[in-house]
Amino acid sequence: MSRERVREAWQDYWARNRDGAMHFDRMSERILSELLRHCGDLTGRKVLEAGCGRGIISAGLSERGAEVSLLDISPEALLIAKRYFDERGLEASIIHGDIFDLPFDDETFDIVWNAGVMEHFAGAFQAEAIRGIARILKPGGLFISFNPSAGAYFYSAGKRSAERKGTWPYGPEYPVTSLQEICTHTGLSILREYPICFRENLSYLSYVSKHLRSAVKLILRPFPEDLLLGLFGGYLLVTITRKGK
Repeated sequence: MSRERVREAWQDYWARNRDGAMHFDRMSERILSELLRHCGDLTGRKVLEAGCGRGIISAGLSERGAEVSLLDISPEALLIAKRYFDERGLEASIIHGDIFDLPFDDETFDIVWNAGVMEHFAGAFQAEAIRGIARILKPGGLFISFNPSAGAYFYSAGKRSAERKGTWPYGPEYPVTSLQEICTHTGLSILREYPICFRENLSYLSYVSKHLRSAVKLILRPFPEDLLLGLFGGYLLVTITRKGK
């Protein structure tokens, strides 16, 4: 998907959803939990969400002392994010910008993260974006990315079905098998890469059939999530990297 098509698709998406509910859903809770687990004490640390959308999760980082910056290509998304922060009495630097042309000096941030961004670009574009992120990270800084996983069985089945029917709402996506090789080539060291969010993976069966989703959910209910993640994958692949000192 070209950069311009991504820009147009998400500007249209946020224009259509500017008045959508701002609830902190289960997947947002899980992403925030993973960020807090890996980032440790956030007090005074400079954090950039590169492709922030509503910025809901970054608000949780701000509440824990992070100095948050929000960047997005969509002015509509940034307006939504600013409203969310303002309603909670939180501060953030709001930047209209492009992940491929990050408007920051070298070694600015302690942590850069995003969710649901990298999968909209093919491998060469992913590499270009991550090179820019590596540039603005401080030595020892973290880049953490959450992306729809190519190993998510039910997500992949639902996506294929919706694309055939013309009902897929998110534009072209390239589910991520791994970001390890790309990150390594940009000078970032891989700390961990693993799947999360099995239930969200399963939810995508709704694009095939809601009855099928309900039946599979009932069949799999007795099994532990770790086993199901191993068998069917999680909706999100988490990639944790660190810039060398």
